[in-house]
Amino acid sequence: MNRERETVGFLKRYPGVRIGIIALILLLVVGVSSAFTVEKEVQVNFEGKVYTARGKLLESLEEVLIANDLPVSDEYKYSAPLNTLFKDIVDVEIEKKLSGNILVDGKTITYLSGAATVGDVLEENGVKPDEDDKVEPGENTPLTAKTGDIKVTRISYVESSGIKDIAMKATISENPDLPSGTRVVVQVGQSGKANMKERIRYENGIEVSREVITSEVIMPAVEEIIEVGPSTTVTMPDAVKVSSVSGSVNVEKNAPSSGSETTKQDDGFKGSMVVSATAYTATGNTTACGTVPQEGRTIATWGGIPFGTKVYIPALGGVYTVEDRGGAVGYGIIDIFMDTEEECLAWGRQNIEIYFVE
Repeated sequence: MNRERETVGFLKRYPGVRIGIIALILLLVVGVSSAFTVEKEVQVNFEGKVYTARGKLLESLEEVLIANDLPVSDEYKYSAPLNTLFKDIVDVEIEKKLSGNILVDGKTITYLSGAATVGDVLEENGVKPDEDDKVEPGENTPLTAKTGDIKVTRISYVESSGIKDIAMKATISENPDLPSGTRVVVQVGQSGKANMKERIRYENGIEVSREVITSEVIMPAVEEIIEVGPSTTVTMPDAVKVSSVSGSVNVEKNAPSSGSETTKQDDGFKGSMVVSATAYTATGNTTACGTVPQEGRTIATWGGIPFGTKVYIPALGGVYTVEDRGGAVGYGIIDIFMDTEEECLAWGRQNIEIYFVE
């Protein structure tokens, strides 16, 4: 009570102070009232055109845009948040958000974004690439109308150890002492074996490459050495790397057809086996599949191997085709067509390794 009397007494003794306080209160009231009534104008850039937006100082940007028939929608991005007070706005930029698809984990996510970069779009949509993952375009790429789809490829690595095949190589040279069109295998080739540790790369769960980390040779590959007569054509399977060719030799590759099965072995062949090989000559008849038998091409096998199957025979240095059958040709036996009885007798019966090309 005494304090109130002292205050009243102070104001009576100093009337100028009382007048100042009253004036200050009036200014505050007038100022607040003005803020709700005073208007201003700003420039709004929208779709390449400039508009003038007029609004009250304490209105939000959203309220002013609506009042001026300018768009307020999630389809657009704004240079200032829509809840910003109009008194704090200088100029406004309105841009249409960009759209596209995010291709990730076997799904398609449609995005509508006003983000600055590809990485920002991914974050907005809850997509978190790992360190090894591949993002196209890159995460730091600016988002533009040309960006379009964003592809995220999941990358993973697995280490694998085991016995692997070592691919066979071949050297082919001309021997002028041999008749044209003939070939002689000086050294029979063979695939090797090695204990390998590999790093396998997967993209979206599919193997795309293998890197050999360590390799311990268990059985070295044997290089095929073939001599041929002048101007001779030699057909080699794609799985055999021809390391050198000398003289007038034409080497053709026999690559697997597009519809053939996937290669099963690491050496590039579908498989291999040791068979008992005999030889036969012309009987005057066509083969079981209707072709005319030909030396260097035709072999007979058991019924489990389809006609047309390509077989590489290192002991003969060439690719042969299964075109015939035979009464004595059971499982594990092949019969090789040769031009003369003498050749057949010279061949006799041999245990050889054959490789299935397709």
